[in-house]
Amino acid sequence: MQIFSLLALLCLLTTIKAACELVNGACPSACNLVQGECVSQNCLDFTAKLGDSSTNPFKGTTAYIDGTVDLNITITYTDPKFTDTTLKGITKGENTESCLSLKLYNYEDSTNLIRTESSYTINYINDGSSTRAYQFTIPSKDFVKQLILSDNGTSFVFHGYYSLDFIIGSSLQRVLYFDFLAGIDRTSTDNLDTSFGSLSQKVQLDCSGDCQATVTSSLQFCADEACTQVTDKADLYLNDEIWLKHSLTKSGTEVYYLTNPEIYFTGDKLFKKATIQQSKLNQKGYALYLIKVEIAWRNVAIVAKATLSLTPTLRILDEQSRLLQQTSQKAQGLTSQLDCVKDKDSDTCIECDESLPVDNYNEPQGDGCPTMGDSILIFLSMILVALFI
Repeated sequence: MQIFSLLALLCLLTTIKAACELVNGACPSACNLVQGECVSQNCLDFTAKLGDSSTNPFKGTTAYIDGTVDLNITITYTDPKFTDTTLKGITKGENTESCLSLKLYNYEDSTNLIRTESSYTINYINDGSSTRAYQFTIPSKDFVKQLILSDNGTSFVFHGYYSLDFIIGSSLQRVLYFDFLAGIDRTSTDNLDTSFGSLSQKVQLDCSGDCQATVTSSLQFCADEACTQVTDKADLYLNDEIWLKHSLTKSGTEVYYLTNPEIYFTGDKLFKKATIQQSKLNQKGYALYLIKVEIAWRNVAIVAKATLSLTPTLRILDEQSRLLQQTSQKAQGLTSQLDCVKDKDSDTCIECDESLPVDNYNEPQGDGCPTMGDSILIFLSMILVALFI
């Protein structure tokens, strides 16, 4: 008999949940209307935790994961209902009873106009108390791809712009904008710094519902300078010169030129800028770059960044274009991840001690490794010893 009662109760709850749908623009009496979405009555208990125009319950922190250059970004809040198993948390990732979904977006810059939904996993953290958190990790191999790089003369500074969107169905309820900095010494990945920037929440997106997606592009290996044949994978040999083809892939962008290119070798702790030996920028829709494979590493990829332009030299965009912002938009291409860089004579992978600090600024050692070799470390140790004698 108890089983039948439980089944009946489950059916009733399911019916109520399913019945929370707009009918002729109205919500059933057992439901609530929240910004155009018909939801269950307890939905308001979750949305109330988002705060309002005068209160922001969220705070942000950043920290490198111990022993790595991978960066954790954590957004915390205090949950007044943390002891209530039915109403704890804010989003469905924390509590399946919630009506709110959560999405993470990456922005091209501080204007918050050009964005891409992030593929990083959002981890939901609860320490058993009222403090709860959303956390995601950006691996160091993605810094060049996901963050804006600048150089202050001693460190590489990576600036990230992200948002968390709280959504009911297709309706945005709240957007949480935040930014952060990751500083890494140019010559040693042992010297790190990071700080969380600003955090603000809004009811509407800064782009007023008309956010533009990042321009997509591909980066492939050419068989020769003519580049009539391309491939996604290639064997890289130290000190070889290779041609790369950077192609715009978003519909409508084939009328633009790619200008002001920058190319990087990327991997764990690695973001070494490549020297472009030659570039061909005079054709619409794609560009060709000649670079030297000047670095050795395992699980390495190549990233190319360039600016879209209506001319092959000037960074000017059509004011009437609805495809692009009036400010110059970037296109970023990425090769497939390659197992390693090889030694040409032996046709085997060059082995670098990747546990050592990485120098992403100076020329690598003769073997292509961008790390401080044992001999250098011993020499520096001898200098320190001499200073204290």
